[in-house]
Amino acid sequence: MSHHFRGAQDFSSPQVRVRGANDFRQYSSQRLRLPNERPPLGPRIKRTIGAILTLAILGGIGVGVYFGVTLLLEEDEPAASAVTQTAEPAQTQSAAQTAVEQTAQEPETATAAAPESSSPEAAAQDSQESAAAQTQQAQQPEQSQSADQAAEPQEMVAVSSIEPSVAEELVTPAQIGGAEIAVERVTAEPIPAGIPKTLADGAAYDPTEPGTVFTSRWPVGTTLRLIRLPGATLLTDDEQAEVVGAEALVVVRGTESSNTDLQLSPAAFDRIAFYGTERIIAVRVEVTAAPP
Repeated sequence: MSHHFRGAQDFSSPQVRVRGANDFRQYSSQRLRLPNERPPLGPRIKRTIGAILTLAILGGIGVGVYFGVTLLLEEDEPAASAVTQTAEPAQTQSAAQTAVEQTAQEPETATAAAPESSSPEAAAQDSQESAAAQTQQAQQPEQSQSADQAAEPQEMVAVSSIEPSVAEELVTPAQIGGAEIAVERVTAEPIPAGIPKTLADGAAYDPTEPGTVFTSRWPVGTTLRLIRLPGATLLTDDEQAEVVGAEALVVVRGTESSNTDLQLSPAAFDRIAFYGTERIIAVRVEVTAAPP
């Protein structure tokens, strides 16, 4: 028989413990842990993860501070190098000035010593040297003028005044900057109406000019022969027979790029296609004259 309240009794073995009324009243939501039982791993794992996260945050802050300081130091170094570079030309200029002063002083000393050892032969040599120096000085302005004329750029021929032509001799790739002499198939389209364009020489673009083409495949001023190729799906058989094989001579008067290889003025496009019906056509291109 137990002498305890409500029959609660403690046993002598540490492996077994019977809960009493007070245990259920205070720790009703927790499992009773035995004396020799290990504590749960949950709290320890949480503490370990928290410590790792704290160390990672501190390490990231340290790395950011390190790289920021190094960037600031690297930005200061170019300024110092620029100061040294600006100081070097000043030193070279001072050295050059001293060298010029020394060379100017040497002729004075030579002329001062010349009267002491003068002779007829020396006087004749001096006169010959002075005459040669005068001729060289007279030739230098002429040489400088010729050099200036050679350095002046040649006047550009007005592109708007170039008319389509066919050269008597075959055009070489060197005359057109290495571009193709003939291309079997390229795409061409008309310049959309209402879009202002300017020729390469600054003149205004005239849509009624039948010899104007814009392209970046050939240099400005090159004359091209355009031959219409078949394959017009929007035309009837009679219309295709009318335009296929038609030719037109045009001059490259601008280098604005577009989605196609060539951009023709409406007047030029209407010579080998039906302007207003067709949008893009295929042509064969032959170079007939190089830029002037």
